Amino acid sequence: MDTLNHFREFFDYDHWANREALESLASLEPGKSECPLQLLGHVIGAERLWLQRFDTAAPSALPWPAITGDEAGPAIDEIYAQWRVTLDRMEREGLDRDLSYRNTKGVEFKTPIRDVLTHLVMHSAYHRGQLAAAVRAAGGKPAATDYVAWVRKGKKP
Repeated sequence: MDTLNHFREFFDYDHWANREALESLASLEPGKSECPLQLLGHVIGAERLWLQRFDTAAPSALPWPAITGDEAGPAIDEIYAQWRVTLDRMEREGLDRDLSYRNTKGVEFKTPIRDVLTHLVMHSAYHRGQLAAAVRAAGGKPAATDYVAWVRKGKKP
């Protein structure tokens, strides 16, 4: 499998895992989802922010947006669709090219695209782990969102 298709697969996994994490919030009693929803909002916000960095020098996405449970599902699906378009565009541009961007503090960086994509998937997995711990602490049932869980469920193309 070539590297770009490997990243497409990781983004398929990431989309599935974000949807599973969202579904786990339904296991919580009303009023107990604030912390997990903040973490999911951060996953969504960070993915949106990185996506915008590919298209503009001044992204407008917030890394910690306030988001409701009703807004999260459509946002997860929209971001996934946009990442698929961006990954398709990379066939022409290449993964070794540097992405030039400024972080949220205004510091400029240049990072190879393959490293940005790797970071993004790993960042989301990290925060989904925090979300799972928060769901458990609030008395709910966290989702199993490990990569191998996705593979075992036959979700891998």
